Amino acid sequence: MGRRVVKKVYRNTYARGQRDDKEFDNRFIVKIELISIKVLEDRDLLGNESELYFRVGRRPAFSGRIPNRGTINMEKNELWKPPEGLTLYTEFITMSQGGVINVPFHLFERDPGKNDDEIVNIELSVPLGSSDYQVITQNSVKIKLKLSGLKTRY
Repeated sequence: MGRRVVKKVYRNTYARGQRDDKEFDNRFIVKIELISIKVLEDRDLLGNESELYFRVGRRPAFSGRIPNRGTINMEKNELWKPPEGLTLYTEFITMSQGGVINVPFHLFERDPGKNDDEIVNIELSVPLGSSDYQVITQNSVKIKLKLSGLKTRY
């Protein structure tokens, strides 16, 4: 059995399809995860469970409803922790390290027969190159979030 000869048909030192590392210098993944949410008082008109959902990101391109169908049903003083954090928002961005990305964050309470009430409406500042935790207490709702803007090769 003879030896197999491999013929090199390209001259640069990168494998086919691989990009130069300089292209990844300022590439970050921005991620917002839900750690827990707690409703401190009844938000529903009839005293039933609060029906909550999130909208995170700039409309119309990035804003998504979470959960996309249905709601998160919670009663007074109930704490909800999703398993291993629930990702509310992700985005790949090219920017210099040490920058800050502002992401709109909204929490709505749904009532049948009525327009949805906006409970939380803030801009989250996500630092690039690090991760951070933030606690939001507004309108009798306490939300714990993990904000991260870490380097990536994608």
